Amino acid sequence: MAIKVKDLPGPKGKPIVGNLFSLDLPQLHNTIEGWSDEYGDVFRLNLGIFDQLVITRPSMLQKIMKERPEGFTRSLKMNRIIREGGVHGVFNAEGEDWKKHRPIVAKGLDVKHQKDFYPAIEPVLGRLYKKWSERAESGEPFYIQKDLLRFTVDVTSSLAFGYPMNTIEEQGGAIQDHMEKVFPMIFKRINMPVPWYKVYRTKEDKEFDKAVEEMNRLVDEFIAAARKRLEENPDLRKNPPSVIEAIIVAAEEEEDDISTENVRGNLLTLLMAGEDTTAVTLNWMIYLLSQQPEVTENMRREANEVLGEKKWASAYEDNAKMRYIEGAAFESMRFKPVAPVMLFQAVEDVELEEVFVKKGQRILTQHRHGSLQDENFSDATKMKPERWLKESRCPVHNTEAFSPFGGGARYCPGRNLAILEVRMVMSMLLKNFEIELVTPYDSVNEKMAFTMMSSPYQVRLRKL
Repeated sequence: MAIKVKDLPGPKGKPIVGNLFSLDLPQLHNTIEGWSDEYGDVFRLNLGIFDQLVITRPSMLQKIMKERPEGFTRSLKMNRIIREGGVHGVFNAEGEDWKKHRPIVAKGLDVKHQKDFYPAIEPVLGRLYKKWSERAESGEPFYIQKDLLRFTVDVTSSLAFGYPMNTIEEQGGAIQDHMEKVFPMIFKRINMPVPWYKVYRTKEDKEFDKAVEEMNRLVDEFIAAARKRLEENPDLRKNPPSVIEAIIVAAEEEEDDISTENVRGNLLTLLMAGEDTTAVTLNWMIYLLSQQPEVTENMRREANEVLGEKKWASAYEDNAKMRYIEGAAFESMRFKPVAPVMLFQAVEDVELEEVFVKKGQRILTQHRHGSLQDENFSDATKMKPERWLKESRCPVHNTEAFSPFGGGARYCPGRNLAILEVRMVMSMLLKNFEIELVTPYDSVNEKMAFTMMSSPYQVRLRKL
């Protein structure tokens, strides 16, 4: 007989409130890992007004992801709050709504369009090289996270809007300024036990409202300009110069009268998912490599072999040859996933392996715990990029325990773009510079916000 959620083991909470006030949100992912070690890979978390089902078992995580959107959905609260932030697209859409958004966005981000967009992306890498050359010449330590974020902002904005934003050199941008107010507030509201902002508006809430309004206005201007370009030059429909045109064209091909609101929602989704997540992955990768000299040298050797005399990957085809660098990226995601915690709800009653899950049951999934177990990966606590190569000799390699891009029908459509950006940046960095971690390694901490970020750390570059 299946086990009911209320009968599962779990941490003992306080009367009435359970474990509600014992959770430190910035460290939630680590707390869950500790409890999983103690209570198993499926347990109950008493949050006072309801029991949360917590899962870290890879096979169950895969089942949840593969049975979306029919069997499981994202937290309804999260979807509502993200929509309050002006974002309604493929990331948070569900059911039939999601089925309408998915093919349009996926087509705009497919490999063909990615290759077509590369000439617009490559100059951004050149600007980053110039910036890092200046930093290497000065010899001063700096916070590299900011440069990585500006790179991904410029790439994503260029890709999404066909607008050549240059925050790397100009240190700012209207959309970026508004996004910095919107996305942290979305995460804060998702994790609020009580939505006080509906009763009393703080200064932060008012700034959030204004930022959402301005961000929507700016994006609507980009959409109107894109529609006008397509009307004036119908040939652009064959090779759309940016995602905004690709989404509009794809919607027409799907015979979907897609609204400005839907186009805007998907563009903001691309900014939200593409900016922060890729920058955070690069940030963690650089941090981890500071303790991995052999891996670093192997990556540098591959960059030299692929790029030859070039400073960076000026040709799109160069990137596909960087297989070891890609493996290092996967290892970084295994140790430091951008989104280790996700929230779901059951759409209907279901038996999830040995557990009976009622319709509406809230589920918290943690995606790192299983990936660091030897039962899923050989020498799981060691960084081995070669485990991801076809000729790998690692005997244990359970890909079910690795899900940084989700799974099933909801597999992230931006996956190829993220890996492309990682290959571009890491090959350029290691081809041209030695990097030294100035901040003590052990003083850098994980912190959950909208993504799992690191505390700020400084590096120093030296030109090779």
